[in-house]
Amino acid sequence: MATIWFYNIPYHGHINPTLPLVRELVRRGDAVTYFAGPAFEERIRATGAEYRSYGNLDAFGQSRDSSHLIHQGALVAESANALLDEVLAAVEEERPDLLMFDMSAPWGSIASRRFGIPAIGSFPHLPFYWRTMLDDRRVFRKAMASLRPGLGHWRALGRQTVNMAREHSLRNPADVNVLSSAAELNIVFLTRYFQPYASHFDDSYVYVGPTIDTTRPETPMEIRKGPGQKLIYIAVGTLYRANLAFFQACMAAFADPAYAVIMSVGKAVDPEALGQIPDNFTVAQFVPQLQVLRAADVFITHGGMNSINEAVAYGVPMVVVPNTVEQSINAARLEQLQCGLYLDHAKLSVETLQASVIRLLTDPATSSGLGRLRTSFEEAGGAPLAADVIGQFKEQHGIG
Repeated sequence: MATIWFYNIPYHGHINPTLPLVRELVRRGDAVTYFAGPAFEERIRATGAEYRSYGNLDAFGQSRDSSHLIHQGALVAESANALLDEVLAAVEEERPDLLMFDMSAPWGSIASRRFGIPAIGSFPHLPFYWRTMLDDRRVFRKAMASLRPGLGHWRALGRQTVNMAREHSLRNPADVNVLSSAAELNIVFLTRYFQPYASHFDDSYVYVGPTIDTTRPETPMEIRKGPGQKLIYIAVGTLYRANLAFFQACMAAFADPAYAVIMSVGKAVDPEALGQIPDNFTVAQFVPQLQVLRAADVFITHGGMNSINEAVAYGVPMVVVPNTVEQSINAARLEQLQCGLYLDHAKLSVETLQASVIRLLTDPATSSGLGRLRTSFEEAGGAPLAADVIGQFKEQHGIG
């Protein structure tokens, strides 16, 4: 038996993919302690793991409502600075056998190096390779927009990383990768088939496929879908919010009795601010996504990896309107694999929304593309493969 500490950030897209793996590790006899926020306590305990809250939850209080890449990095670095003292003190005192950490939780990587404890990275999103930004003009434009005019964000990121290096005796500020922390072994909850430039990533990146927790509790909703109607699901995830104009464009595009529409606007948008809601629309701040995807014919999304994986699992084609570079890369890859369409914000209109949905509903190539990607998910190995690889890693390091 090994004692494993898992550091994550309190966001659904980062925690959801890991829970089936944690459940499998506990089933095989490991003692897992999982660090997150209180909103996830019940689900973490349901895996058999011990839940621990970060002592300084204010570290996650900054707004993530930014599509600026360097701003995001500065916010992660600020979180790391706020958390490192408590993380390092706990690891030094209790000395777990193995550390696991999310790609956006560099404090796990720093603790591993500080105390010589073997570590494993967790990637719920595509590991980054710079060439992916050059292959598609839309992705390149999104990347350039996310880097400028961000001089203040660059300075904040530099200041935060230098402070970490100085205060915690790190050899070099560059040792702290606040955007994509990796380890000796990295579990990627995707498939190599989906990964652009997959050959760039060596065997230290083990692609186990999405591990969708279909047992997660959801409050069911009534789905109003009449005979012959196609169900369109519109959601932007929990991390980035869309503006009212996006939702209003969707309402104008699909106020048509041929469609039933479920639109999830998130907590940042007051449904009352949308104006007159068409009769064929159901609008809520949150909806049970798995239930809705089982019934959906098309999904309009900003392209977070968690939502993409769940849509593919249920064979739902996607119109992706990305906010960030990461989402833009996802959108371009989905389009390459004939699983959906990339709709750039610059070209977003009532007409382009309508045309995109009609194309996905009528193009047989989309169904075939989704089938190929879904097959790669099903054949990837999932949580059992991830647990097997972690078991081999423990043996190599004399753990357990």
